[in-house]
Amino acid sequence: MSLMKNNTKVLILCPYPTGSAPGQRFRYEQYLGILRNANINITIAPFLSTGSMKILYKPGYHFLKIRDVLVGFFFRFLLIFRVFSYDYIFIFREASPIGPPIFESILFLLKRKVIYDFDDAIFIRRLSRANSFLGLVKWTSKVKYICKNSYKISVCNNYLVDWASKYNHNVVLIPTTIDPEYHKPLKKYSNIRGKILVIGWTGSQSNLSYLDIVRPVLDNLQKKYEFEFRVICDIDPDFSELKHYRFVRWSFETEIADLGVFDIGLMPVPEGTWEKGKVGFKGIQYSALEIVPVVSSVGSGYEVVEDGKTGFVVGNTCDEWYQALERLLVNPDLVLKLGKAARLRILEKYSVPSQAKAYINLFQ
Repeated sequence: MSLMKNNTKVLILCPYPTGSAPGQRFRYEQYLGILRNANINITIAPFLSTGSMKILYKPGYHFLKIRDVLVGFFFRFLLIFRVFSYDYIFIFREASPIGPPIFESILFLLKRKVIYDFDDAIFIRRLSRANSFLGLVKWTSKVKYICKNSYKISVCNNYLVDWASKYNHNVVLIPTTIDPEYHKPLKKYSNIRGKILVIGWTGSQSNLSYLDIVRPVLDNLQKKYEFEFRVICDIDPDFSELKHYRFVRWSFETEIADLGVFDIGLMPVPEGTWEKGKVGFKGIQYSALEIVPVVSSVGSGYEVVEDGKTGFVVGNTCDEWYQALERLLVNPDLVLKLGKAARLRILEKYSVPSQAKAYINLFQ
C-alpha cells in the first residue's frame, strides 16, 4: 500500500459529531487511523454539536433545534476562511442538514476538490415522526447539484453508483464495512442439533414497519417449529403473539454480545425507491458474526448475500420467507455452514482491511 505525499490535508464535513451516528461510524470513521498512517492529515467539522444530538430525534424542542441549526451555519461560514488550507474537502451526505447547498456552492466557486460520500437515496425526501421538523426543510435536490460539481463521488452500492453516474463520471463504489476485530462471532456450539434456534432482527424505530413483512411468517412457523424470535431496537415492536419472543433494548456497549446470540438474522426490506438505495448493513453485520442472513431482494441485500451460499435472498412473499426460514430450522448444520461462509464473504469485500486501499485512493 503506497503512502501519500507528506501532509495531504483533508477537511471532513459531516452532520454529526464523531462516534454519534452509525452512518458516519461505518462509512469513514473506521478509516481515520488508516488514513493518518498513510500521511493524510484529517480535520473533522460536524454541523451539529454533541448537545444538539441529545434533542435531535426527540419530539418538540423546536426553539433549541432552530438555535442549534443557526449555530451550525455560523461555524460553517467561519470555515470558508480556512478551506484553502486543505487539499480535499470530504463531504458526508451534506455540509448542512437543511436548506440549499450554500456552503457547497462556495467550495465549488473556490475550485476546491470536493469528495462527496453518501450511503442512502438521500435525493428522495423521506419524513419520519422523529425528524419531521428537519425533514420539512431538507433540500433533496441539492444532492444532484453536489454530484455534478464534485471532484469524486463515493457510494455504497450499485443502485447509488448508477444514479450518481448520471451526473458525474468519477464515481467510486466503496461498500459500507465492519471492523472484523470488533465484529467477532461469539464462540459457537460445535453441535447445534437439539438447540432452539434464535431468529433475530436489529434496527431503529424508523424501520420497525419493515417487520410487518415477516410477522405473519413467524406466526405460521411457530405452529410447526420451535424457535425464539429476538428484536434489538430502541422501541419494542411487541411480538407477543409468538410463544418465544424477547425484546432487547439496543446499547452500544453490548451490541455485539446481543447480536451474537442470533443464529439467523432477518433483513426484510419493502419495495420502494428509497429502499433501493439502502446499504444492506444488517446483512453485513449478521454475516460478520457468522449469523445466517435472510434478506429481501430489495435494496443491496443481494449484493451482500450470495443466495444459497452465505444466506438466502428472498422476494417479499410469505411463501418465500417461510421456505427460507424452514430450510434453516430443519437443518441446523446448514446454519453453521452458511454462517461460516457468510463471515468469509464479509472479510473479502465488506471489511475495513478489504477497502482500506480504496479509501486511501480517494485522496489521490
